[in-house]
Amino acid sequence: MKLFASIYIGTYETTMKVFEIGKQKGIKTIDTLKIQSDVIKDVLSYGRILPDTVSKLCRILNDMKRAMNSYKIDSYAVVAGPNIRLASNSLIVLEQIKVNTGFSVEVLSNSEQRFLGYQAVASTEDFEDIVGDSAVLVDIGGVSLQITLFSKGKIITTQHLSLGTVSISENLKKLGTTIGNSFEQTYEMMHKELEVFKTMFLRDIEPKYMILLGVQVSTIAERVVDFSSKKIKTKDYLDFLNKLNKQYIKSFELENDVFLDNERLIEPIVMLYKALGEVLNPAVVYAPGVSVNEGMAFNHSYNKKWLRAPHDFDNDVISAAWSIAKRYGSYQPHLKALVKLSTEIFDAMKKYHGLGKRERVLVQCIAILHDCGKYISLSEASNCSYTIIMSSEILGLSHKERELIATTVEFNRKPVEPYENLSDRFTQEEYLTILKLLAILKVANALDRSHKQKIKNVSMRVKDNELFIFIEATSSLALEKGLFKKNADFFEDIFSIKPVLKENSRI
Repeated sequence: MKLFASIYIGTYETTMKVFEIGKQKGIKTIDTLKIQSDVIKDVLSYGRILPDTVSKLCRILNDMKRAMNSYKIDSYAVVAGPNIRLASNSLIVLEQIKVNTGFSVEVLSNSEQRFLGYQAVASTEDFEDIVGDSAVLVDIGGVSLQITLFSKGKIITTQHLSLGTVSISENLKKLGTTIGNSFEQTYEMMHKELEVFKTMFLRDIEPKYMILLGVQVSTIAERVVDFSSKKIKTKDYLDFLNKLNKQYIKSFELENDVFLDNERLIEPIVMLYKALGEVLNPAVVYAPGVSVNEGMAFNHSYNKKWLRAPHDFDNDVISAAWSIAKRYGSYQPHLKALVKLSTEIFDAMKKYHGLGKRERVLVQCIAILHDCGKYISLSEASNCSYTIIMSSEILGLSHKERELIATTVEFNRKPVEPYENLSDRFTQEEYLTILKLLAILKVANALDRSHKQKIKNVSMRVKDNELFIFIEATSSLALEKGLFKKNADFFEDIFSIKPVLKENSRI
């Protein structure tokens, strides 16, 4: 049995949870401490985090540190949400936290934060059955929300919308001083944003489930009404929200002797939840009551091999890449051939490239997305592919991994830039990974240059510094052989192993 503590510095509160982790019982929460902070309020109002807020945050973290020490935990993690980067003095704040508390805070990217929440949801008991039908996963944050659409167990799309509870609350305050009916106008704006998503991406899909994820969701589920870990009909969900106002909250607090902080967020939260239910119109709403803290515990447990992940997250990444390729009209037979050839080269070179399981997923994504920019411009396909990939949320990929994929795809058609030109974006190790994945892509692409899948029964092996690629062809390979020589030279420069094409032969 292991004890793990996760501390998450969020948009309007800092949360610590202590978990008991075991192979038999999985993850069990044994303590929770939530304290309000004004990080996002300062950022939205002043563009920086004020000294009083920093001092309060340090006191909170030191209190949590003492609580953590009393449990004698085995390991812990301290992270902050991506919105802290919006503060002009974020680096100074992080340094002050380190000096005053001893915590080195990892600032998550949006992709990393959302993925942690997703890991927590995907580890719940009913998740596979829910996404096996059709579902929208709505991850609600302080500044924005993210919607991931599932159909038949596969990710169709992930989209980021600028609808967050704190940002909506701040906008309401501004509108309230100058414009009448600010609530009505804000509610209409929410509907419009969600209708655009529905029109563009849901199309003929009618989601059976809406999964709600986020700190505020967890608070309401746990403390206002007991629907945590239960599936509720949308009608009952909307009926409840229609009566959830300030008066109801005050009455609830008095009757149950509790205090619900962040009262100013109640109305924008309710407005947003109602708009989601009305526009997306699922049959059932599901609020599992988990958040980033649980995701941190699951992520740590999987990395440490304490637990085995019940869900295939790598398959989600590949599924999302396929959805993007289909959206931009990429030629599917060529992509399927390229994925097969790329992974076979990757596997044959396993002892020589030094890359791991994660890079095997990345090389598949690169093969799937390498031509997506042609949808916009044939002559500027490289630049357009880069832009499409960097603008597309792929649940399960970090921002850096997405940038690595986009850069590899960009260099498939453009000259490779020297490391000095990219040193502000990548480490030397990451740059070398780009070169290795690019070399694999180039050789695989050369083998199906005509996009006609002429090659059958491919097998490969490395011997005496040569990668022998044995193939059987259904027609002339003149075009493929012409490009193969050039790309094989680049491959040899990277790996010091020369690809050799052997036609009509087998190992």
